[in-house]
Amino acid sequence: MGKQEPKNSRFTQQQLPAWRPTLTPAAVSGMLFAVAVVFIPLGAVCLGASNSVDEVRRSDAGAGVTCELTITPRRTLKAPVYVYYELQNVLQNHRRFVKSRSDDQLAGRTAHDATFCEPKAYVVNSTDGVKREVNPCGLMAWSTFNDTYAFEVDGVTVPVNATGIAWRSDVEEKFADYAPANVNEDPSTRGGRAIGPSVSRDERFIVWMRTAALPKFRKLWGRIETDIPAGATVRVRVDNAWNAYAFGGSKALVLSTTSFLGGKNAFLGAAYLAVGATCALASAVFLCPGKR
Repeated sequence: MGKQEPKNSRFTQQQLPAWRPTLTPAAVSGMLFAVAVVFIPLGAVCLGASNSVDEVRRSDAGAGVTCELTITPRRTLKAPVYVYYELQNVLQNHRRFVKSRSDDQLAGRTAHDATFCEPKAYVVNSTDGVKREVNPCGLMAWSTFNDTYAFEVDGVTVPVNATGIAWRSDVEEKFADYAPANVNEDPSTRGGRAIGPSVSRDERFIVWMRTAALPKFRKLWGRIETDIPAGATVRVRVDNAWNAYAFGGSKALVLSTTSFLGGKNAFLGAAYLAVGATCALASAVFLCPGKR
């Protein structure tokens, strides 16, 4: 036992000098006030940044195969203007949907387990009856969002840039530069379109393949590089191919600018303000004479 005893020192005997602060009401009030001083201005800045984002949303629910949406922004949308499609009641995070893909295949590795892609691992040619591998395979790739949008601002056609909309790490590391084969190009089925010119160069496909966590989500479709003036008439021709209505879902088109914090989201600023206000109120309570 003697050899197992710790060295007799002030550290092992817990005799080092220590500071034991006394939490008096005045000290607690001061700490809470300091938190409020930091959080309230920070919340105001975050909320102001969110309010500076201009956003226009239009639903295309109930539209036909081809429809036209008219948008008139109240304030000038400064370039770049981001074009999003918004889906609701679409469960991209469903276990079967998430598992139905092959990351090895997407990365260009020849050896991969096709069983992960069921039920869309192979297709049978209706002419010769030959079974061919789907590449990229799986339900996620098979149901790629295939609506398209064409924009006119006051009668002038405006191009939409589809480069630089996906995460750089996805483009460079997770998706290889190869030509797809046997993908779902049947317009009569839900989702599916030609992918290309190669997998890594189709950034709209890469954006779709990044799974959404909630049943209501937005995904970036493109970017308009010119300002859209306030009061301008924006006409959007929608080729409405992705059938969200068959299962009770809905779709919408969103045009949005950004701030230094990103898109429009008031939650962060509101959370900071709520915490700061709560701390300020608690600080005042601790300073009340009856609470000392």
